[in-house]
Amino acid sequence: MCFRNLLAVIILSISLLASCTSGPGPAPQDPNNPPAPTPTVGRLSYGDTLFFLGTNAFRFPVSKPSPSGYFKAIPFGLSIDTLTGRINIAQSETGIRYKIYYVSQAGEKLDSVKIVISGIDYRDTIVQLAATPSAYDTSFPIYNARPGLILPCGDDDEDGDGDLDDDDNRCVFDETDLDNDGDDDIDGVNQEKLLVDIKKGFIDVEASFQAGIFGSSNPANGLMRDFTFYYRIDDASNRALNKISVRVYHYRRRADIPQALFDTLNLRNDIAAAVNSRVYPISGQHPQVDTDGSYQSSSIFSRLEYASRPKRPPIIIIVSQ
Repeated sequence: MCFRNLLAVIILSISLLASCTSGPGPAPQDPNNPPAPTPTVGRLSYGDTLFFLGTNAFRFPVSKPSPSGYFKAIPFGLSIDTLTGRINIAQSETGIRYKIYYVSQAGEKLDSVKIVISGIDYRDTIVQLAATPSAYDTSFPIYNARPGLILPCGDDDEDGDGDLDDDDNRCVFDETDLDNDGDDDIDGVNQEKLLVDIKKGFIDVEASFQAGIFGSSNPANGLMRDFTFYYRIDDASNRALNKISVRVYHYRRRADIPQALFDTLNLRNDIAAAVNSRVYPISGQHPQVDTDGSYQSSSIFSRLEYASRPKRPPIIIIVSQ
């Protein structure tokens, strides 16, 4: 009996000693706030320039200039930590090319890099229905911020059986099954008369207007509607659920479009020029849209001021007469 008690005391003592010497274990890592690795010294780089939803949600710079500084991105829409440069892919607007700057504490732009968050976009456009009476006006998706890049959606006979009507749906636009369980969760924008091709993603603008996107075939002047639709693309995102919002305006005549809306389109041209150019743009060296369709020049903002200027949603202006 004494031996058993002695053995129990020894085991208890060993357990207490182990708990005292080992100390608390490492704190669990917050998956929503991973630690920032230390980047090497060099040109600003994230190790790649194209990032997809459904993969690593966070991206950090792998190298940057040595002086202390902070990060800034244009246009508005990239979820970036200004201190570490960490990008949250899942919280960023997709389908957009961004320029990330590394800026010194004195405000000097030390370096920059362009990246793309994969997805689709649409070109801001003015559609004059009367100008194309024999053709349907269509807005085509821009994939990965590269106009003309073909979507990886295959043809209309993806299983090779000769049946063009049984598309295997490698891509789905205006997705209504958000949790991928086989049941519709929302109605989709096609039910709201924004006619989006569910396999290719193009928007039939004229057919949308004729179908009553604004409630009638002769809507009031100056109406505006916002639409958000979901989509899946068969690419490195592994068909992760993505989304985009589109803004549609109606004016009877081009002259009815307010100058403020032209200013918005011009600002977006400036933003695109700032993102894509290698040098600081000089005032008046890129086109500006005027109310009569001609081009004008205007002064532009400092590039870093574009960080608060959104490129979204894409704007489609329908001129019906």
